[in-house]
Amino acid sequence: MKTTIFYFSATGNSLYMAKRLALEVGECELLSIANLVNEENFEVDSPNIGFVFPVFAWGLPRIVAEFVKKLILKNQSYVFAVASCVAIPGKTLKELEKILQQKGIELDAGFVVKAGRSSLMKLNFLDKIIIALDKKRKYLIGGESRIGEIVTAIKGRKFQYPETSSISANLFGAMFHNLALKTFITKDGEFKISDTCKGCGQCARLCPRSNIIINNGRPEFLHNCEFCHACIQWCPEFAITHPDFDHSLPQYRNSQIKVQELYFAGV
Repeated sequence: MKTTIFYFSATGNSLYMAKRLALEVGECELLSIANLVNEENFEVDSPNIGFVFPVFAWGLPRIVAEFVKKLILKNQSYVFAVASCVAIPGKTLKELEKILQQKGIELDAGFVVKAGRSSLMKLNFLDKIIIALDKKRKYLIGGESRIGEIVTAIKGRKFQYPETSSISANLFGAMFHNLALKTFITKDGEFKISDTCKGCGQCARLCPRSNIIINNGRPEFLHNCEFCHACIQWCPEFAITHPDFDHSLPQYRNSQIKVQELYFAGV
């Protein structure tokens, strides 16, 4: 039975999870959301449909929401989702469920897995409050440990209520999620490019929004940023920085993923 998994990944965590699921489920097609989001509509007729993506600001990444709104399911499919989370998931999977339901599609199973920290931003006061409110956070488990459980659910087409944070964390996270996504769009205006930049263009090849061009040997940002940190974390010279970085943190990317696997096909 064919399974199609749509993934969005910046530092490789979600791509690695998608690849692991594909390997275990079998007869699986992996498709990059970044490479499809600009299509007016995308039709899929697989019996099983999956989404694998990270949590951004306690909710669904903007690029994932945009893609799902354009997706057309030609047949009744079993639909599942896996959200990789560093801090707390909030109502991310419930947000996805709502978008799908508006299209007459049900989310049959939703899982949250813990992932390595992909953002170098300092935790602000609001971050700390919302994290402290999530009483379920201590139960987050790494994706590798949940592979068997998730694969069994997919193969058996089992129902799994979309996993969330605790009620208070869900409430506060949802309140500030949309505001955070709006600020992300122009957050690239605050990036600093150090003199170590060699103009290699890797940042442009990685950007899921085609938001970076190389102009006179330097990255230029076009202010349609997903704030996914792919350009920052994969820069071979660590040349892209932000004033609010926690400089005690090293660059992070999933060690099981090669950078070329994340290149945006539109570049």
